[in-house]
Amino acid sequence: MANIFEFDSTVEYLIGPSYEDLRVKGWPLMDIRYPVFITAAYLLGIPLLMRMMRDREPFQLKGVAAVHNAVLFFLSLYMAVETLRQAYRNFGWSERFTLWCNPNDPSPFSDRSGSAYGLARILWIHYVSKAYEFGDTVIMILKKNNRQVSFLHVYHHATTFFPVWFLVVKYGPGGEAYYCCFLNSFIHVLMYGYYFFAGMGIKLSIIKRHITQAQMLQFLTFIGQSCYGLFVRDCYRPRLSYWLLLVQCVIFFALFTHFYLTNYTKKPKRSKAE
Repeated sequence: MANIFEFDSTVEYLIGPSYEDLRVKGWPLMDIRYPVFITAAYLLGIPLLMRMMRDREPFQLKGVAAVHNAVLFFLSLYMAVETLRQAYRNFGWSERFTLWCNPNDPSPFSDRSGSAYGLARILWIHYVSKAYEFGDTVIMILKKNNRQVSFLHVYHHATTFFPVWFLVVKYGPGGEAYYCCFLNSFIHVLMYGYYFFAGMGIKLSIIKRHITQAQMLQFLTFIGQSCYGLFVRDCYRPRLSYWLLLVQCVIFFALFTHFYLTNYTKKPKRSKAE
């Protein structure tokens, strides 16, 4: 327990207390223990649940999966629309709007009616939704679709929850952070819409590869955003956050590219001589 608090103090020392946004201090799940313990429980729970299901018949969870995917579809749609709406309000006070490198609204932290509070709130909802997405893995294991619980799947889920807490909510839930939340939510509208229809027996295989392409493009734009904040302009956020975003998205892009090449590119047919 002490080590976790020491880590939190070290992070605050490296970044500087001036970057911590007081709007979210005291909000549910904002203590560092929550993202750490929830992520640890997710990683430890996967092998335990697989072992529990080893000698059992798979659960028939068509209805549960449909509800789960529908919830994430509509939640993602809400987050995408609301993030854009709050970003528009947030940048209304500024002289101009840019795709990247937008400062936070300077309104008082105590002003809950201001645009800064609204954007912080929707970014916090985005953070909490990442914990609910762990349910994807639980449903897969209970249905004994263990092949889907790949390294890419687990890594993607496990390494998203904590970084969203750190990069998006705790240190700057506004301004620049809107971009990641909007684009990721938009991609998830497509993804969970596809999962919903596929689970109901409506095959949309032609769309599947394009969703993966959209995810790869998403990571490329995040790489561009982080490089812009690191090497082009001072974008009002701690440089450490841009470095972490850059490293994370390079890894994601590499993993998704490997997945795409493995699953969606035609392998050359062997000749008869072989």
